[in-house]
Amino acid sequence: MNVTAANKRNIYILWLLVVPMSFYLALNFFPSNDFDYMNMFISLAFLIAIMMISIPLERVSITLEKWIIFSLFFQYGVFAEMVFMQIGMFILLFTLKSPTPKPFRFASNSIVFSVVSLVSGYVFYAFGGSLQSMTLVNFFIAGFIYASVYSLVNSLLLFVLLKMLKQNSSDKKKVVLWDFVTTILLLPFAIIFTLLFQQIGGKAFLLIGVPFLLVLLVTSNFLKSDRLSDLLSSAAVIGHHLAESLRVDDVLHTFVEKIKNVIPYESAYIIDLRVGGNLIMLSCVEGETHRVNASNLVLPSKNPEDDGLDVETTKMYLTKKSLSALNGFTFAPSVESVMTAPIKRDGKTEGFLILTSNQKFAFEEVQAKMVDLLTGYFATALVKARYYEKTVEKSTRCALTGLRNYHYLEQKLDEEIVLLHTGEIYSLSAIMLDIDRFKSINDTYGHQSGNDLLAALANLLKKYQLERMTLARYGGEEFTIILPNFSKEEAVKLAELIRKDVEKSSFEIIPDLSDDQEPVGVQLTISLGVASMPEDAKDGKDLLRNADRALYIGGKQAGRNRVGVYEENSDIKVTN
Repeated sequence: MNVTAANKRNIYILWLLVVPMSFYLALNFFPSNDFDYMNMFISLAFLIAIMMISIPLERVSITLEKWIIFSLFFQYGVFAEMVFMQIGMFILLFTLKSPTPKPFRFASNSIVFSVVSLVSGYVFYAFGGSLQSMTLVNFFIAGFIYASVYSLVNSLLLFVLLKMLKQNSSDKKKVVLWDFVTTILLLPFAIIFTLLFQQIGGKAFLLIGVPFLLVLLVTSNFLKSDRLSDLLSSAAVIGHHLAESLRVDDVLHTFVEKIKNVIPYESAYIIDLRVGGNLIMLSCVEGETHRVNASNLVLPSKNPEDDGLDVETTKMYLTKKSLSALNGFTFAPSVESVMTAPIKRDGKTEGFLILTSNQKFAFEEVQAKMVDLLTGYFATALVKARYYEKTVEKSTRCALTGLRNYHYLEQKLDEEIVLLHTGEIYSLSAIMLDIDRFKSINDTYGHQSGNDLLAALANLLKKYQLERMTLARYGGEEFTIILPNFSKEEAVKLAELIRKDVEKSSFEIIPDLSDDQEPVGVQLTISLGVASMPEDAKDGKDLLRNADRALYIGGKQAGRNRVGVYEENSDIKVTN
């Protein structure tokens, strides 16, 4: 809950107006019995023990102390119940972690339960309830009405308080449901304990209190272990998804996306620890946005020795004050909690996972253990993906020129055709180019020199490569450029730029047929052909075939060092 200074002031003033008056009314205008201080002391001990044991249910932690609170009301009246409820709330301040300031939490809950105690107590007496002996049926009826009013008024005041503080109450509906269910289920314990205490005194604690405490402890541990089992199952599922991801980007995306299912966060950052201690952002999620560069986290330019990042263990910083230990890191002002985890491979830390939350005490020890497990899965999947991408990269590149090969060209061309047919791109052009008189170059300087010229030409062509463009070696001395969203006119202009650049360039080689091995400059010319879709072809094969036809008819046969432009049902155009 985001608490403003005005919220605090209003709640503290309201507390002064409501709580003292509620105690005064309870003490002077409601029935009460003489206090049995030994009984009340033992009740207090049980109250503290029970409130120290919370039950985790679907991200909601509940405590089961109401049967003691109710039994005190049935025995001693509203005043005793109010005192013990206030003590119980004070205990919760230190057992349940919350981002809301402790004084504010106590004051707001104190107001709510003071009013709840008075209203539910009044209803109990109005429906025939009494601190004296009653028939069992009347006791259960009055008790049921009392407990129902107690829970419902508590929920109503909670929503009124949230509305007053302009806070979102939609996530409290599940809490309200659990409160009502547990209140009604605990009512029989309170009634039976009260009746037993009237008959056998303090021995009732041995018959009701001790077994209840033991069952509660076993249940709590079981649910926590069950929750851990669920988390481990989730971790196994995440590990499976990571293992299926073959691309580095997919691994990064899957990891930060899936981990949110078991560890809620506002932002997640994957940071690479490079040689020399440099920290490099690999990937991040801020809110719902995946990006490479973070906007809510500034990294130190170089990893300082006292940066607070532990290369061996996962660390949690659960308050804004504790974040100062992360030296050199600048977080968004809203960040209250941070978890940092080393990402290890072969026992060596190669990066870090950083999770942030806008809530204090947002992370738990069990989540830190989960992160240790998940970062292990992630590191393994990342290594596999990098190896896969490296293998794929080798299989799709020409070893001589470093350009994409024909196999890759075919696959990419099919993808671009699909985009053209679905309207995601409006045109697709192809440029085919071929070195003029390349055989005579090989005969003059040697085949190794010819290979050197192919590599040099490839480097020149890379200057013209745009992000969406595909540049590939088609085979021999032929190269292909695939241009999505390029009209034919734009493709012709690019072809002319390349032709002129090659014509005026001098390519330095060392002739392997020469004895002196002195470098010489070689002048080249190239012929090019251009075709476009949808006007010149119906599919990818037609596009390449027509560009190749334009190359040989409009380029080679027209005199070389020219750009041929495919024109359907007409002679091929030639540009000079």
